[in-house]
Formats: sequence, C-alpha cells, structure tokens
Amino acid sequence: MNTSHLISYILLGILGLTPCYAQQTPASWLPISDSDLAIQAGSALDFSNLVEAGVAGQHGRIIASSNGHLAYTDTPNTPRRFFCASHPQGALSHGFPDHATADRYARQVRLHGYNVARFHFVENDLMRQRTKDFDLNPEQLDRFYYFLSALKREGIYWLMDGMSSWNGLYGDVGDDRWVFKHDVKLGVYFDEQAKAHWQRLVEQVLNKENPYTKLKPLQDPALMGVILVNEGGLNHLVNLSSVEKSNLTKVNQAFTQWLVVKYGSIDKAMAAWGETAPANGVIEVPIRDWNASARVADSQRFYHETQNNTLQWMTASLRGLGYQGLISAYDNWSVLQDSATRSGLAWVDMHDYQDEPTDWISAGSSLKQESSFHHQLTYIRDLASTRYWFKPFTVSEYDQPFWDTSRYETGLAIGAYGSLQDWDMICRHSNAIELSYGNKGDKTTRQAIYPFDIGMDPIGRADETLAALLFARQDVRPALHKVDIRLTPDYVFNQQAGISKLPEEISNIALVTGLGLSWQQELGNVDKLIQPNNPAPTVVNKIIRKLKQWFGLTNSHWSNLLSTLKEDAILATDNASTSDGIFQSDTGEITLNSHTHTLSVITDKTEAVAFGATLPPPLTHLTITSASAPALLAASSLDGVALNQSNRLLLIYATDARNSGMTFADANSRELIKLGTLPVLIKNSRITFQLNNSHAPSLHLYALRLNGQRGVELPINKTVNNTLSIELNLGDISATPTTYFELATN
Repeated sequence: MNTSHLISYILLGILGLTPCYAQQTPASWLPISDSDLAIQAGSALDFSNLVEAGVAGQHGRIIASSNGHLAYTDTPNTPRRFFCASHPQGALSHGFPDHATADRYARQVRLHGYNVARFHFVENDLMRQRTKDFDLNPEQLDRFYYFLSALKREGIYWLMDGMSSWNGLYGDVGDDRWVFKHDVKLGVYFDEQAKAHWQRLVEQVLNKENPYTKLKPLQDPALMGVILVNEGGLNHLVNLSSVEKSNLTKVNQAFTQWLVVKYGSIDKAMAAWGETAPANGVIEVPIRDWNASARVADSQRFYHETQNNTLQWMTASLRGLGYQGLISAYDNWSVLQDSATRSGLAWVDMHDYQDEPTDWISAGSSLKQESSFHHQLTYIRDLASTRYWFKPFTVSEYDQPFWDTSRYETGLAIGAYGSLQDWDMICRHSNAIELSYGNKGDKTTRQAIYPFDIGMDPIGRADETLAALLFARQDVRPALHKVDIRLTPDYVFNQQAGISKLPEEISNIALVTGLGLSWQQELGNVDKLIQPNNPAPTVVNKIIRKLKQWFGLTNSHWSNLLSTLKEDAILATDNASTSDGIFQSDTGEITLNSHTHTLSVITDKTEAVAFGATLPPPLTHLTITSASAPALLAASSLDGVALNQSNRLLLIYATDARNSGMTFADANSRELIKLGTLPVLIKNSRITFQLNNSHAPSLHLYALRLNGQRGVELPINKTVNNTLSIELNLGDISATPTTYFELATN
C-alpha cells in the first residue's frame, strides 16, 4: 500500500467510513453491448464436431476399461475423453428450463463442444415451493425429465449426484433451499433416518420412468455415472458442520464406540494417547486439527473405516435398484486418508480450487488475488496427487473463480495438464453456458457475473474455449511416462496420521510427467515406483517448511528427485525443468515458470501463453512483442492442419472482466463491497504479436462477437517470410469488446 492509500485509510477510519475502489472508468473498462451469447452454428466457436454424432448411449453404457480409462461398452479398449458442462441450464432463477428453452440449451451444450452435462443440487429445483417431504414439484420434474431427453438427443451424457443438498428432499426448509437446516449428508453415516432419506431420494429422482426417454435414468445408458453424495467425505463434513454448528453428537458417540472396540476401553485409548478421559466419557473427533497426533491418526482410521462401510451399503442400494453403471464418492479433500478410501473405488472423481471467495458475494467477501502460477498450480498438483493408475479419473469441479484477476490462467492450465495427465473428464464449476445476458431487470436471469458463473463471464468462457481445444480435441499429448506413488496403511496412518497430503516434491511430478497412486500393490506397468517417506505434518516441521519458503531456499528433495527422473530417463537430459520453479513436461509441449508467472503451451495445432507483468519468451510460431496488461493469448488451427499451415485460425485474447458498478475495499480488488450489475465490462487492453503462417498474404482478421459471429474486419501487417504482425486493441474495436478473433482466407 502506498503512502496516499495509507493516509486515506487512516482518515476514513477516523470518520468511520470504508474506502471504496470502483476499479472502472470509461477509459479502463469497456461495456459489452451484445447480449447474444448463443454460439452460431458454422462459426469459429462452433465446436460441435468434438461431440460424436447420434444419441448419447448408442454404444451402451460408459464403463471403466481394462486400460484404466472411460470407454463405451461396444469398444471397451478405446479410451473416451469427456468435456463437461456443469449445471447446463445456466443460472436460471426459475429452475429447469421449459421445453423450448431446454432444446436451445441442449443444442448450445453441443455447439460449445461438451459431451457430458453435470447435474448438481437437483433437489433444490425439484423441491421449489414445496412444504411436504418428497413432494416433488411436478412442473420442475417434467422439465428435468425433458431436459435429460433433449441432452441425450444431442449426444450429451449425464453425470449425476445421488445427493447434493444437505437438506435432501425435506419440505420444511423454506424458499431458500441453500440454508443449512438438515445435515443429511453427515447423517447418512450414523443416522438410520438419514440413510432411509438418501435411499428414498435416489429412488424418487433417478429410478422413476422418464416419460420422454421411456427409461428410468438409472437404466439409461446416457447416464455416465453416479456420485453417491457430493463432497461427502467425513473430513469435509465434520469440519464444515463445526462451522455451521451442526450437532456432532452422533459422530462423537460413534467415534467413542470405535475406540472401545479398538483399545478395549476408553481409559486404555486415553492412555495410548497420553490424555485423560473426559468426565462424560464421550471422545470428540478433532476439529480443524491438521497436526499429526495419536488422536488425529485414530480419527482418520475411524473415518476411513466408516466411509468404506457407507460406500458398501450405498453401492448395494443402487445395485438393488438395478443400476449397473459407474459409481464414485468422496470427491474432495486430497489428504492421504481420503486417498486411501478412494482406493476402493472403480472410478475416482475429485474437486479442487484455486482460491474461493470467503463469503461468496456478501460485502467483505475476499479473494487473495494470487496467480495460480506463483504457487506452482497447487490445485492441479493436488488433483493429480489423488488419481489412481489404471482407474478412470475425472474432475467434476475446479475453478479459479470470479473476481480473481488471474483467472485467464485457468483454461490453459487445466486443459494442458489435464490432457498431459490423460484424465478422463474435466468440468469447470459452474453454470457453463448462458443463452444471453438478458435484459436489465429481468428476474429470470442473473444480472451480473457471480463467482462460479462461467457462462456470464467472458474470461471464463474464453478459458473454456481453449480448454476444449487442449483437452477435448487433445491438442496436448499425454505424458510419455507413468510415475507411481505407492501408498500403504503404515505410511498413511502411522507415519502421516492420515491428515497430510503428499509432499510438494512428489506433487511437482505432475508438472513434468504422468503421476498416479497405487494402494499397497501395483495394478499395471509403470515406469517408476516411489515409496514416500516424508516427515509427519507436525507444527515444527510446518514451521521449518515455511521458513525455507520465506527465505527462498530451494526444495532439496525436489532437486534430488528431478535429478533422479533424468537419470532414469523419465525426463530427457536437456529437459528445461529446474529445482527452483521452472517445470517442462516430458513431451516438451508445456513449460511453467513460476517466477515470471508464465505458462506456455506449444503443440502442432495450438500455441498459447498466459503471462503476468513480464512478457513471455517467443513460442514456435507466436511471439508477443508488447502487452498493456497480464493476459492469455492463444492461436489455434480450426481446419485440422498444423497452426502454421492453417487457413482458418481462432485467436483468444483474455485479460479481465467486471460488472458495472462493482466496488472493492482495496486497490487490489481483494475485498468486495458491491457486486455490481449489467452490462459486463471487459478490461480495455492492447497486445501486439507476430504469427507465422504460410497463408499470411491471404489471411483476413475479424473481431468475433461472443456468439462467434464475425464482426468488424481489423487491419493486419503482412510482412516477409509469411509473418503476420497483429495488434489487438479492444478500445479501437468499433463494435463490442471481445475475447475472440478469427484469421481466415476469403
């Protein structure tokens, strides 16, 4: 904070006022005047060719193949990759769309290149305006069924939660279904009534005949899989419930009984812990205690056993309904106990985020405003550290949410590394598409960009467009090698107390080659086996690690491991990775420089770079010469040939976007005061670059509207040696500002 800001804070504090930073002036932010967000067929943004022709399910169910990937029943040895639209009906305030609108959304899902749609918190819409338990809103149920059929017709599979809402299908919740009233998600572990509620909920929502498909959703091959309970792991729920002040009595009682069985009595358990038994004889599970201890280790063993038992009865319940498809659970938290539990799954799904608003859109909610590159893509490394080799791995939630000013990094990062790791699905959370910005004051649609609201955010949509090319089109090649991290009960529970994550030097492997887990024994052929033996997560060890970070000391463990990877020919001797923050994939296509906050991807069909305050080095055919702000710039071939030979290319240029009237309590846009409203504003920015292409003399440059329609033609300088010199200056575009541009021969 500079001196003038400090003085302002002091004066405003004396007066009892809050400083307000609008962060937007006519010169620095440009309003989007086009409201149409529906992709036009045949435009440069039409990615429907990424979705197989025909109805979803035409090849039978999606299965877990013997090679560890998702596959169709009729071609079990051919891996299938899925690109997912989360909450495919956008942020409609009235629940599921009517039939005509459902058809439009379903078609748009396909045009965006998605081949699976994730349904989330279905219970909230099905219980709109209902006051009795399990009394589903008939209009919403009809719309839900029709939307499923419309998506299936377009070739879009479905991904379902068995239960998303802690309130389930209870009728006494009120109009705001997001309130924390019933903790069914925690109750399914310990409460017979909650277990019965979950079973009836699944039967009511997923096991009744859909009149438009003539099949029950559970019997429909368009159903990709069922996640039993969204984010239903005990570590998450117990700590969340402590915040919500839920009653943990049954959890503590069950833990106490578990200790009696293990040790013979509470006194013996307390003696083993070096503690004194409480007067009431009930032992409480640790809350927000991330340090290794006997108590923490036993709580994690208890969670592990309880989660396995719950997985068994829930799976049996679904199988009893005739469901033969894929099942997953425990889809968040990358601590070792939860990874141990996931070893029992045939398909692993996970969630992780780069920062999240502390209180969503309430005044005072804040983001750290840190580049994901600064900490070496922690959320992606954590995701990669939970994947099991030779089992399908999907990511049904991730984001670097609005109003993070570096969120232009996300699509490049997750698209590139998801493809490098050869994951089976990625799904950015949430509200993947919108048909339009709507009219100001329209109560059926949102009137601003919200966090986790991709369809309204031009930066989020630009990210998703690039991710489609890198991941779904598979422009980025999978890693050339597999490194297996062997987990054992001794390492997870005895050494690490179940609560730690894999150490940084191991998760770093995900940035250079393939990374996965095995539980006690190998399931297939890998190139290198690592048996971790890092220090336990004690207070002292954490302080030592922090001090090393503060003083900029190199991680010697990573340095040694990097040398070993080169000695073992996992990485080439000339691989550019270093021990101090530069990571290059074994394919040579991806390079992350955490010091300059730069990530570059160079493939045959796409070259892209996201960068901070420092201009990035030249790529193969793309060289940035100046930029007014940190940004993402990407160039992709659209005609199936190499980038430098393509005669139709998509350019993506993304910086930042805001709502009109959006204000913050600080100059760095960390703490929110007011969310703002429409119209959406794009940061007024400029970039110049050179692009090599054999068709340079005949290429024309167009600014695209956000629906893909060509707008104004822009000037380009065609120089010798088939090099284009291009300037994208959003303030000079006579139409609306945009994130998309097209180069094409006429």
